[in-house]
Amino acid sequence: MVEEKEISKKGRALSEMNFDQFGIRLVSTMNENPDGFEAISFELSEKWSSLYGLLRGLSDLYKSPAAFLTNNHSKKNFTLYYKAAAKKEIAAFLNYIFGTLDREVHFRKALGRLLKTKLKQHKENEMLFKSLG
Repeated sequence: MVEEKEISKKGRALSEMNFDQFGIRLVSTMNENPDGFEAISFELSEKWSSLYGLLRGLSDLYKSPAAFLTNNHSKKNFTLYYKAAAKKEIAAFLNYIFGTLDREVHFRKALGRLLKTKLKQHKENEMLFKSLG
């Protein structure tokens, strides 16, 4: 997912990343602020729009000293705050967040296929019972 080399010492690489591969659209970037964090604001693309609640929950639950997410519920966007010098921690944090979202997408697809199969079997069983009675 996110490699350390994608995160430069000054944090510029994060703002230059191709975020479309993660299912998000970049909204804005901010250079280092007084707290020593840089920031990138983004919103979810259509691919992951249904995962807004999950990402919002992850942003509230998972905090790292080097990176954390906040959300703006009214605008349905997020801001990633990060310390550019903490390359490994940022990479691990982003891999955790986007890996979780990716697994959720795969889970939902598999669950959808399972439910369709169950519904099809149920309909076939109903037809079979009707033909016997």
